[in-house]
Amino acid sequence: MALLCALLAVVGMAGYLCIFVALHLLPTGYHPVRHAVSDYGVGRYARLFRWALLLSSAGILALAAGLGFEPGTPTVTVLQLVFLFLIPVTRVGMLKFPTDLEGQRLTNSGRLHYAFAVAAFALTYAAIAGLTPELEPVGAWEPVGGFLSVLRMIALVSLVLLVIALVPRLRKVFGLFERGFLLSTNLWFLTVGICLLVEAA
Repeated sequence: MALLCALLAVVGMAGYLCIFVALHLLPTGYHPVRHAVSDYGVGRYARLFRWALLLSSAGILALAAGLGFEPGTPTVTVLQLVFLFLIPVTRVGMLKFPTDLEGQRLTNSGRLHYAFAVAAFALTYAAIAGLTPELEPVGAWEPVGGFLSVLRMIALVSLVLLVIALVPRLRKVFGLFERGFLLSTNLWFLTVGICLLVEAA
């Protein structure tokens, strides 16, 4: 079961990252520094954005299940599992309530989208911060322990900077820091998934 979960996790996270890159190569009209990633959920490429969130969410669910099933992993606390399982819930909320584009009047849908996005970011970092020191010295994760720590630090710095970038004068660079957070955290999930695949094989 752990092997299947690990495989699904890797496919989900790799699929997300592929679509993430594609959205930045397609003529979306959005700027990677100025615009939030959620803006891709509005417009002609909204379907790709939805697929990216669904793949990432499925990957995180599979990863959480795999870490629970694989006896070679450290004990994952209930709180860490709760964090992981709640991330996809917040993603569903983000899909259900599209964001408001920059310059538009703030709607109830936009407010709810922001609330779910904040929750998703907080839960994601909380899960990574708690799991990294637990996984670093164990089995297949040991050789990449330093890499996981670096990704965790990049995620933390990016998260702090994107919060600072909410200040109106700094909004023009919000997208850059958000992308730093999303790339580092999803690479973290992908790396842990690959290690779980090796451990369970």
